[in-house]
Amino acid sequence: MDIVWIHGFGEDSSVWEDFLPAIHSYYTSHVFDHAGFTGYVSIEEYANALRVFLAGKGIEKPVLIGHSMGGYIALEYAARYPDQVHGLGLFHSSAAADSEQKKKERDKTGAFIAQNGTAAFIKNFYPNMFSEGFRQENADFLAQNIRRYSELSAQALVSATESMKNRRDHLETLPTFIFPVFQILGKQDTFVLLEKALEQTALLQRPSALILDTIAHAGMFEAPSLCADFINHWLGSDGA
Repeated sequence: MDIVWIHGFGEDSSVWEDFLPAIHSYYTSHVFDHAGFTGYVSIEEYANALRVFLAGKGIEKPVLIGHSMGGYIALEYAARYPDQVHGLGLFHSSAAADSEQKKKERDKTGAFIAQNGTAAFIKNFYPNMFSEGFRQENADFLAQNIRRYSELSAQALVSATESMKNRRDHLETLPTFIFPVFQILGKQDTFVLLEKALEQTALLQRPSALILDTIAHAGMFEAPSLCADFINHWLGSDGA
């Protein structure tokens, strides 16, 4: 079985480097890195790029697992090609479109990045992915990744911001998925609120959910063993 891992906004495919060795080796993992894409204004364009990526590797019916924005891309692809998806994983992600208030915040974010550059943005944005406890105990890790992601293209971040703002709402799409879907959710997540995410769980035909008490928006770092065990069980169950 092929698994395609899709990273989120403000990061690149390196988020999976330390996590993927914990996924059972009899699955074939591929990483789709969209961190350098520029000129896009919609998640549909990222989904189109994903389709090209899959075709290039000869992958016909993968499990798609997306973190945050990566979940938006996976959802859009699954909505377009449901018969070509074996399963879907939403890793701290959501099917809901941006609210009007959130769209205004996206515009401010894009303008800030365009004016001040990537480093100024990442310095303040990246720590918000993690719980307060994790931040206090992993200062060196955060500093290392802030340096890494400060090198991301500002144009690519602006494109991603605009695309997330313009993405389609897939709340009505969720009940149509006949393949299994999992959610990994953090109670401390300020980007994907638990209460709203659980409302989406209720819409799924074949749901599975892992709720992490002390975790925010980055379970692959904050609770890697728990997340990997959950995904391995999901992949090996009749559901996936």
